[in-house]
Amino acid sequence: MNGIARIDSLLHSVKDRVVRERLLAVRASYRAPLRDVANTFGCTHGKVAYWKKRFEKEGVRGLSTRIHPGRPKKIKQDQEIRIKEKVSKHDLIRGWRTRRVRELIFEETGVRYSNRQTIRILQSWDLAKIRPRPRFAFSKKEDRDAFLKKTPTSSHASH
Repeated sequence: MNGIARIDSLLHSVKDRVVRERLLAVRASYRAPLRDVANTFGCTHGKVAYWKKRFEKEGVRGLSTRIHPGRPKKIKQDQEIRIKEKVSKHDLIRGWRTRRVRELIFEETGVRYSNRQTIRILQSWDLAKIRPRPRFAFSKKEDRDAFLKKTPTSSHASH
């Protein structure tokens, strides 16, 4: 009971909803089998065991999500801001093409990105829209409706 009483006292001070939910799952794991707790919280029993072990080892701090930084950027933040400002000031007549943004990045920084990576950068700046390919965008309405009826998410719709 000592673990449950400790968790109950901590629940009042935890403000982060993710940490709070994990703490509730850990508390439930002391009372019920892991699989039952996992079903209740909509995750796997391995995840419940993982959070329980982290809580026992590190306390509440162990329940927070750790940052996984990934690969560092090739261009500096001030360069990125300068390029983003140039690109976001639209050339209303021609607009910006991915190839031109790619060339601009290379001119400004000396870093060469692929077309796909340039698109990802533009999307992270909220400057690129993901558009369907023309063959899908201009398809017949009946074809789109037939496709939507076949998808698993719409299988609950009445036929």
